Amino acid sequence: MLDNATDREINERVRGRGVLEGAFALLDVLGSIGDDVGLSELAKNSGLPKTTVHRLLDQLGELGAVERSSGGYRIGSRVFRLGQGWQSDLRDHALRTLRGLTMRIRETVGLMMPREGKLLIVASSVVRADHGPLMRPGVTVSLDTAAGQVIAAYDPLIGVPDGFTADTWSAAAYRIRTEGVAYEMENVVPGVCCAAVPVRAGGGKVVGVLAVVAPPQRRLMPLVSELTNAALAIGAALAASPSVVSTSSPELRDGTRTGAINP
Repeated sequence: MLDNATDREINERVRGRGVLEGAFALLDVLGSIGDDVGLSELAKNSGLPKTTVHRLLDQLGELGAVERSSGGYRIGSRVFRLGQGWQSDLRDHALRTLRGLTMRIRETVGLMMPREGKLLIVASSVVRADHGPLMRPGVTVSLDTAAGQVIAAYDPLIGVPDGFTADTWSAAAYRIRTEGVAYEMENVVPGVCCAAVPVRAGGGKVVGVLAVVAPPQRRLMPLVSELTNAALAIGAALAASPSVVSTSSPELRDGTRTGAINP
C-alpha cells in the first residue's frame, strides 16, 4: 500500500509539474508577444496542443493571470501586480536613470539583464511610441540585437549571434570589448537602429546591457557617451545590491552560462 501511495504521489507531482510548465510557457509567450495573441499563435509558440492551451487559458483566466482581449489573450492584472514586486529597488533606480537619460538624448532606452537563460528587458523609458513594443519590460532580446551582441562578446560560451560566421564574430566581439559598444543597423527590425553598452557591477563583471533604439536618421555614435555614463550609474547601484546580481540563473537552458559575465 505504501509503495502504491508513493507511486500515486509521484504521478501527481509529475502531472502537476507538467501543468505548471505549460502555464508558464503560455505566460512566457504572452509576455513576449504582447496583447491580442490568438489561440493558434499561442499553441504554435508554446509548443502545446490547442486543446491544452484552451484548457490552461481557462484556468489562468479564473485566477486573473490571463485576460481575454478583443483579439485574443493578454497577461492579466494579477500577474502584472505580482511582477511589480520583482527587484523593485533596482527597477526604481534604473527608471530614474533611464528617464534622465531620455530627457538628454530624446530616444528610447532600456536595461537588459540575463535571467532564466534569456536576456530580459527589466526597465525602459520610451520616447517614440513605435519603439515602445521593442523596449517593453518582460520582453526577451535575441543575440543578433546590439544588446545580445554585447552579452555574447563578453561570454564566448553563449554562442555566435545570427548573421556572423565564427571568424567574423571573433573580430566583431573583439571590437565590442575594445570599444565598449555594439551597433545594430536595421538588421533585426527595419527602420530601427540600436547601440548598446555593457553594465558592470562589482569587480567589473558585466551583468547587463544598456541600449538605445533610434530611427536610421539619428546618428548613434554621439549618444554613446551618455549611454556609457548611465550604465556606470546603474552598475554602481547593482554593485551596492549584490543580491540583485546573485539571483541571475547560473546556467542557460542550452548549457551555457549567464548571470555575471567575465570580461
